[in-house]
Amino acid sequence: MTDGEPTDATSDSGDEAATDDVSAVERRLAARNEPYARATVVRREGPVSANVGDRAVVTAEGDLYGWVGGAACAQSVVEREARRVVESGEPRLIGIAPDPDDVDRSGLDAFPMRCHSEGVVEVFLDPVVPATELVVVGDSPVARSLVRLAEELDLEVTLVVDDADAARDVPDSTGVLATLDPAEIAASVGVAPLVVVASMGQYDARGIAAGALADAPYVGLVASDKRATADTARAADLADTDPETIRAAVTNPAGVDVAAHSPPEIAASLLAEVVDVQSKTGSGVAATADASTSEPADGVDASEDTAAVRPDENGTDAGDTPGDEHDGEPTDEAPAMATDPVCGMNVDTGDPAATVDYDGQRYYFCCLGCADSFEADPGSYLDSDGGAEVRS
Repeated sequence: MTDGEPTDATSDSGDEAATDDVSAVERRLAARNEPYARATVVRREGPVSANVGDRAVVTAEGDLYGWVGGAACAQSVVEREARRVVESGEPRLIGIAPDPDDVDRSGLDAFPMRCHSEGVVEVFLDPVVPATELVVVGDSPVARSLVRLAEELDLEVTLVVDDADAARDVPDSTGVLATLDPAEIAASVGVAPLVVVASMGQYDARGIAAGALADAPYVGLVASDKRATADTARAADLADTDPETIRAAVTNPAGVDVAAHSPPEIAASLLAEVVDVQSKTGSGVAATADASTSEPADGVDASEDTAAVRPDENGTDAGDTPGDEHDGEPTDEAPAMATDPVCGMNVDTGDPAATVDYDGQRYYFCCLGCADSFEADPGSYLDSDGGAEVRS
């Protein structure tokens, strides 16, 4: 591009048209939770086409939108150095001049102006890196503790639950997503979220699948080995993804080794692992995390379930009485009850969490996790009569 007035152009990626409406580009990038750098002309010496106050946006890929002067060599320097600013997260002041020594000084990085222009331009590059999004899946004591602890850090926290009313006591800064559809969850979160799945078996598979669909660099799962195996297999079906890919993406048991046992302690171990992964991947920047290098927390070790918070093989929290969280107020006329064939809980057939029709019979379930497990392999949960016990 030669010196002259700014013109519209198409970026190398073909994603968007470069435009002098920088604010609109910033809004689009912010909506997608993508990092970028602001480039602002803070000093100029003619002859250059840029003026003090001219500005542009440069994406992490190096695409420039806006105006910092027409000289192609000046733009290429801004694009290159802006990418480095996004990667480092540190702002910089750069100067571009025919003789870099003329502008070189403390606090400024000088570069040569290799075009025919004899002018000088100085540009301030300011990184805009979105906060890392932490997606916590589940309405369990561990999940709630994690959400409360994460409020103290520079994280955008989203709690995924099956019922928004169940999340009324979360911090005001926490977003609540009341859907269990993996595709909807993935579409609702930003770029490269960090995901912790701690629903205690109720909808773990759906959380894992959502993490896979969102290209999450970290998916931590709080579950026993047996539950994790079943959940990852089911998640692969839900995400229509190779099971090995899912297994490789999931860290289980999740959390660093801090001898955690209570829900707040396990949440602290999970948060420590999240911070570690965040430091390796970069805030808001998509990258592949080597989460397998993190040490598991004692409190979530698959070989020693902790009674206070560990899920048992049926997806309920150890130490809880099956069905307690589903029992309503007593009524004069008891509703028909069925036994969940997966976990053995009593289920109100008038208001089940899920049902599955199989071989001409309807089965009732306390949660979607049990329904998913049954649907994947009904025969393993049925007795010789082929049915669950129903009683009034």
